[in-house]
Amino acid sequence: METREALLLGAARVLARMSYDKARLRDIAAESGISEGALYFHFGNKDQVASAILAARQERMTVVLTDTMAGDGPAMEKLFRVMRGLGKLIASDEVVQAGIMLANGTSTEAAEAHEPFFEWIRIARTLIRLGIDDGSITDTTDPETAAEFVNYTFVGAQVVSGLADSWASLPRRLVAVEGALRVLLASGQSS
Repeated sequence: METREALLLGAARVLARMSYDKARLRDIAAESGISEGALYFHFGNKDQVASAILAARQERMTVVLTDTMAGDGPAMEKLFRVMRGLGKLIASDEVVQAGIMLANGTSTEAAEAHEPFFEWIRIARTLIRLGIDDGSITDTTDPETAAEFVNYTFVGAQVVSGLADSWASLPRRLVAVEGALRVLLASGQSS
């Protein structure tokens, strides 16, 4: 594992145990098994570590999105593949989890911390519009309202699973709500 990745993983593990405000660079270096000098070489301060975690979270989520969008099939199926893919990523990736904790903890006011939540609404809206066009989603569905509802459902499952078991149950929770979302999107009742 390269030094930068080891530091990100160490920071993620530290942030899983304590708040951003209480975390120290010394803690991150020790958890990473990397010297403090190496940490300062890669990141000048704790804010730069937080920014790097947020950037890594976004990069990893973008890979799931890109891979899903490149696949074939109706747009509604892509929507649910994105949800399941993101759920699995969040459940298994400590750096992504740390990015979520940073964003949710308002430990940083940077727009980069909160932008993925709004980007998910835009992605859902695009997929819903494409689904209307390809017939997989009824044309009586309002894309704006449906995208917001899909986002609220995803974020709600994410929050509950984060509180319940550090996101381990997120994939299962998303599968559990998928049927209800399919009915809403196929019937147009979300408008």
